[in-house]
Amino acid sequence: MAKKKQRKHKKKNQFISFFLTLGIILCIGVIGVAGYKLITTWMEYREGDEEYEGLREYTAVVEPEPEEVIPEVTGESEEEEEPEEEITAPEKEYDLDMHTNRKPPIDVDWKSLKEINEDIVGWLYIGALDISYPVTQGEDDDYYLHRTFRRENNFAGSIFVEAENSSDFSDSNTIVYGHNMLNGSMFGSLSKLTKESEMLYKKGPYFWILTPNGNYRYKMFSIHVTSVTSDVYTLFTGADEEFISWCKKMEEVSDVDIGKHKYNLNSKVVTLSTCTGDSRSRYVVQGIAVK
Repeated sequence: MAKKKQRKHKKKNQFISFFLTLGIILCIGVIGVAGYKLITTWMEYREGDEEYEGLREYTAVVEPEPEEVIPEVTGESEEEEEPEEEITAPEKEYDLDMHTNRKPPIDVDWKSLKEINEDIVGWLYIGALDISYPVTQGEDDDYYLHRTFRRENNFAGSIFVEAENSSDFSDSNTIVYGHNMLNGSMFGSLSKLTKESEMLYKKGPYFWILTPNGNYRYKMFSIHVTSVTSDVYTLFTGADEEFISWCKKMEEVSDVDIGKHKYNLNSKVVTLSTCTGDSRSRYVVQGIAVK
């Protein structure tokens, strides 16, 4: 009897040992796969960063004109301050050309960039965030989602314009997409505009889109988190009172108060859009073109 019990005990130990070994092997496998993914992801991040850093060699920083800042509210005076900049012309006297007269912060070598990729439609520059990227537009919104400016497969993708928009930023609302990268590249730093410890929109409420045919300077008027199916992504076939109502609504839903603005039928809006940690929502920054 004692020998039989010993055999049963031995078999039980072998059984436990087998599954422990199997469990260890599986854990090592999972760690190995996770490590491989981390390494390949890091390599993609680095490759993407190196490509875009190289592309910035086709731009030259110039002496910028000082940008206005949003004044701090101290509560010491109840007098209402005059708006710093007029957003609209008098009624029915709209300026059809919304290219800015101000000197841009960078010069762009369009000829060289077009030789690399003819799909370039502009260059986005946000001084407050050190964001400086070429902007592309594909035949659909999938092509540049995970392709870089040089058309290399990379999760970082490109900064690109909604395929249904005009390529010259002349639409009432032009949507520009970019990934929220964990290393802060692309639109990964966009949320710092309203991050409590940063609030960088107060220091630099403007961004630029430079194009081969002229430059646009935009003043931010709405920054907020929104649903993927919200009215933010409305495309207008032509400006009318519905567009003006939409602009006012976007201003009202802003998570921060950037001041009141005036809108007209020729106002040009750019909506910068990136993902959040929730697949159902997006972080958007909207600006209106100012001269």
